[in-house]
Amino acid sequence: MNDKIIDSFDRYWSQVLENLPEIIVGLVLLVVFVFIGVFSRRLVLNRLQTRIQDRLLLNFVGRVVFLTFLIIGVVIFLNQVGLGSAASGLLAGAGVSALILGFAFKDIGENFLAGFFLAFSRPFSIGDIIEVEGLVGSVKAMSFRNSHIRTFDGRDIFIPNAMMIKNPLTNYTKDGLMRHDFVIGIDYGENVADATAAILSTLYNMSNIVQKEGLEPFVTIENFGTSTINLKIYFWINTYDFLGSTTVLKSTVMQQVVNKLMSEGFNLPADIIELKIYQEGQPIPVALKDFDKKGGA
Repeated sequence: MNDKIIDSFDRYWSQVLENLPEIIVGLVLLVVFVFIGVFSRRLVLNRLQTRIQDRLLLNFVGRVVFLTFLIIGVVIFLNQVGLGSAASGLLAGAGVSALILGFAFKDIGENFLAGFFLAFSRPFSIGDIIEVEGLVGSVKAMSFRNSHIRTFDGRDIFIPNAMMIKNPLTNYTKDGLMRHDFVIGIDYGENVADATAAILSTLYNMSNIVQKEGLEPFVTIENFGTSTINLKIYFWINTYDFLGSTTVLKSTVMQQVVNKLMSEGFNLPADIIELKIYQEGQPIPVALKDFDKKGGA
């Protein structure tokens, strides 16, 4: 038994030594193609950086270029070491393998394809503020499988790419503009036109609100409330400073409008409750009780 093992090992070692030059050449070619892949990736990225500003797309293209040369190097290595049939079988069976792997790793394949579409459709770029399924944050990176966003409270979230394809995606900083609104109620006895003019004068005097043509602030009557005429104020903000615009700026606008209306003498009443007692000629059924210091009657 031991002699057979030794003979088998000797034959195997002899074959290795016999094929050693081909193995060395194959390894050298594999390493060369790896270096070519790295060099080609850098060359493509340097050429595209002047034309494409989207870092997500650049990174995705770079990975594809490197993987292409890596696969070519592996196939050449297999042919060089005498495994050409294996390489041919690998390529010929790629369709069947893809089908089998597609069922076995459905989510991985789905996320990979989603990442491919995201990279070329480019619904967002590095640094954009996006929202998917209630998750809001700044885009930090995108890989073949998921996208990395960082929320405003410091959490790092990795969202599967397929989730970003299947669900509505909101990009708050795509064009840097977002419209905000809020409602304020004035007394029925007040002049709506005068109140509207006072509100608009306040908004036009705020330099941090967008004042471009077609994006001017405006005021409409939202509805007639129980005790107030409710005015709805619309204005546009610059979302490149997303955190400051959506929180601090909106609060500042609301404070400025309230202060302006109050300084102009407009009445901003609270809800008024009207009590109707359907007992004509009868006294109002109200009872007063005297409470001692301890809270007892």
